[in-house]
Amino acid sequence: MQDPRKKTNRWVINATRALRAATMENQKSHALVVDLDGNRMYTISEEMDEQARNAAAEKGFQLPGGIRIVDIQFPHKDRAVSGTTEIFYYPGGYSDQALIHLEDDESQRFAYKLEPLMPKIRVLEEWTAY
Repeated sequence: MQDPRKKTNRWVINATRALRAATMENQKSHALVVDLDGNRMYTISEEMDEQARNAAAEKGFQLPGGIRIVDIQFPHKDRAVSGTTEIFYYPGGYSDQALIHLEDDESQRFAYKLEPLMPKIRVLEEWTAY
């Protein structure tokens, strides 16, 4: 059986890499959408209409058993603990700065750190804050 944490890490790393590449290639903004209530993530682009966005949400990555999204933090903003939050990637090659905090069923905490000018997302073994 596949480790839920490794599966989640792989999906997030690959999705953010693909978002950055697509944004640079077609010069349109894209976003990683984090659905805290549905415990899922998916990607969208500014070109998508509402029907395409709904389809992307339905096909999104459902976090595997035991992993849950706790919150999302942006610098100088309140943390999001429910609803959906979009983390944008811009045509200039940068992204929003954000922290995605997660927890597994054994209360092990980890986080993803997105930096505006860094090409890769960082996987942190602990929570941090802005």
